[in-house]
Amino acid sequence: MTGLDASFLYMESPSVSMHAVSVMLVDVSNMRGGYAFERVRGLFERHLVPGLRRRMVEVPWNLHHPVWIDDPDFDLSRHLRRATLAPPGDQRALESLVGEVLSTHMNRAHPLWEITVVEGLRGGRVALICKVHHAVIDGAAMATVLERVMSSEYDAPDITPASRASASEPIPGARRLIVDALRDRLRGLLRLPRLVAQTARAGVRLLQRTRGQGLSLPFTAPRASFNARLTPRRSFAAVDLPLADVKALKAALGCTLNDVVLGIAAAGLRRCLDRRGEVHRRPLLACIPVATGGPEDARLGGNKVSSLLVSLRTDLADPLVRLREIHALTESAKHAHDLEIGGLLEQWTEYAHPWLARLLMSRVLPRLPRPPVNLVISNLRGPTDTRYLIGASLERLYLGGPLVEQLGLNLTLWSYRETVHLAAVTCPDVGLDPHELLRDCEHALAELIAAVRPDPAANPRNPRRVHSPRRPAGRAHGQARRSAKSTTSGPRRTIG
Repeated sequence: MTGLDASFLYMESPSVSMHAVSVMLVDVSNMRGGYAFERVRGLFERHLVPGLRRRMVEVPWNLHHPVWIDDPDFDLSRHLRRATLAPPGDQRALESLVGEVLSTHMNRAHPLWEITVVEGLRGGRVALICKVHHAVIDGAAMATVLERVMSSEYDAPDITPASRASASEPIPGARRLIVDALRDRLRGLLRLPRLVAQTARAGVRLLQRTRGQGLSLPFTAPRASFNARLTPRRSFAAVDLPLADVKALKAALGCTLNDVVLGIAAAGLRRCLDRRGEVHRRPLLACIPVATGGPEDARLGGNKVSSLLVSLRTDLADPLVRLREIHALTESAKHAHDLEIGGLLEQWTEYAHPWLARLLMSRVLPRLPRPPVNLVISNLRGPTDTRYLIGASLERLYLGGPLVEQLGLNLTLWSYRETVHLAAVTCPDVGLDPHELLRDCEHALAELIAAVRPDPAANPRNPRRVHSPRRPAGRAHGQARRSAKSTTSGPRRTIG
């Protein structure tokens, strides 16, 4: 197991479960031959990728990261479950069930994934709730796996089965695990001087670039109300946004789709926190996962991921000024990531000692005076045409990521056809309602669209003018910070 894969195991605690979820809704009302649970089971019997047959084994005395082996006792029935929603079987009931699925840990004695097939949904639909541990797969690989089990034609022949796993191997003995661990640690020590030199050079280049652009490096975030100690419970909510509106904002403001996504999230968070009486003295800081593999890296498992740290500029009141600032900060973060910073993180995780990593994640991180970031926002691009599963059309697909101590919010977006499917995972015991937040994101998108498409009747002298304010001047954007305004009355809690 790589150090990066293992790090997601080390992050776990009784209140933190490091698994991701995908929720697929398929329309089986006109399914050829009719729907049957056995057809779903047959799909995964034929197309289960080999990586999902592996289970982890700990190395004695934590000398090294755990290892993967093919589970000699693999049983699909242990991972494939069936549930039925009580009438009316609406979206809220499904989201509640997803929250329950996310609230439980998985047994490490077996492969770390499970699928719940949900029947009884309104409108002749069936949902598949797929829960997979982050140590097994990252978002980019998850997208590849989803593509493997879907087809692009309704009446297409059965898709090519995944290659069969190799014959099951016995669980390695303690002696073999210890010898292999010590040998790999020795190889790592021989590579360490080169890695230290690479890190030093990348650090110098990063400092030179940030100083030349008058930027500062954000290392800690302000403490928002949802940055608190977590409990094991999780809540899940989802909403659909028009992709055409997101593209319209991209074209009008000259930024990227990801910038627009961050702008929507920032505006929604500001509305939500305004309602909770929190003052935006310092902007929220988001962690943006970034795949480090190239376009040819069509993985079916493992992790090749780094992250960008981007300020959401929630201290700014004007949504368009905020979005332009986000675009500038994201470009700077990308430049820093291109200086090998992202790939270095993956290499350094190989040297993490399991005991020390667990201590850092379970003891140190929860006690920091400020969280390292406020939330995680992921954005994945899905197919633009209709996909089919077990002979039924895929209607919607939502993805949800894990929560880490002090980070009580994870937002994940998946674009499919002409819709952006946005899902939020929260801990209900930190007081953040994901349904309210997503409604705020819907309002934020409408507000941004109205800002770039003003009503001509409201401005008859210049009906085609697009309101797109310039980026505030100043190395630290001080003028923009001073423009932040309070929009609610009553008691206020200061963020930062």
